Amino acid sequence: MIVDRELDGIDADMVRIDHEQGAYLATRHLLDLGHRAIACIGGPFHSTVAEMRLAGYRRALQQASVPVRAEWALHSEFTSSAGHEAACQLLAAHPPTAIFAGNDVIAIGVLRAAAERLIRVPQDLSVIGFDDIQMSRYVYPALTTVGQSIMQLGETAAEMLLSRIATPHALPAEKRLVTPSVVVRESTAAPNTLSNE
Repeated sequence: MIVDRELDGIDADMVRIDHEQGAYLATRHLLDLGHRAIACIGGPFHSTVAEMRLAGYRRALQQASVPVRAEWALHSEFTSSAGHEAACQLLAAHPPTAIFAGNDVIAIGVLRAAAERLIRVPQDLSVIGFDDIQMSRYVYPALTTVGQSIMQLGETAAEMLLSRIATPHALPAEKRLVTPSVVVRESTAAPNTLSNE
């Protein structure tokens, strides 16, 4: 049984968060608020999770007929310092009105970069993360994020494991995805009508 990872060359039951759909929902949340200038600070190039989340971002924009601007789709490490550095780059000239961060730790770096430039969140810039880590509730403003239901993930894994124990050879390896949901807090709002999109 593999939980929240995919391992090449291993044929085993697997359950994981639907990272692509979670990123789609995050970007869709921003679109539904009225944003069209939406950037993404994803994870590193070598990360499968980062690529799935970037794909969800792109799918949401494409479905909304919003152009995917290459300069607004950045890769970074899954760290606050990398998120801060990427946000500084995005906010330097023609900044977006919203940023989807590949995880909450990156998003915290984005909040810092915005504060340093006196860019108000969410009035001037909406920020949404991914993972719903505990700290996301306590940063200011509290971070809107994509929540992963660890309980649902565990329950699904347990159910699959019990099924496998009952019939160890009867079923092929099963793969299930758990869909996360958007947890709306204080860091996202409709775009400022005076901002330049």
